[in-house]
Amino acid sequence: MSTLLQTAGAAVLSLMPLVRSVGLVLAIAAVALFFKPLLVGIFRALVLVVKPRMSKEQIAAQRNMRNAKLLHRMTNSSSGNASQTAELRALAARS
Repeated sequence: MSTLLQTAGAAVLSLMPLVRSVGLVLAIAAVALFFKPLLVGIFRALVLVVKPRMSKEQIAAQRNMRNAKLLHRMTNSSSGNASQTAELRALAARS
């Protein structure tokens, strides 16, 4: 009977590091789940530090520049069609 207990005890002791590591992972997961809103907020703040958002004026200026480049490319590509070129130039003058 004592050898059976010794064998069972040895088996339990050999599983203890595995049980301890699984418990540690579960504890870390529980803490991360509990503090998820805080961790997400910290992550977003760090992203904004690295890459700040553009202001509305900067976004509008970038959009206008992109539209002007597009109209310019369209005008250059349709140089054979005079009416389409004139229409594109009129569109460019409005914006």
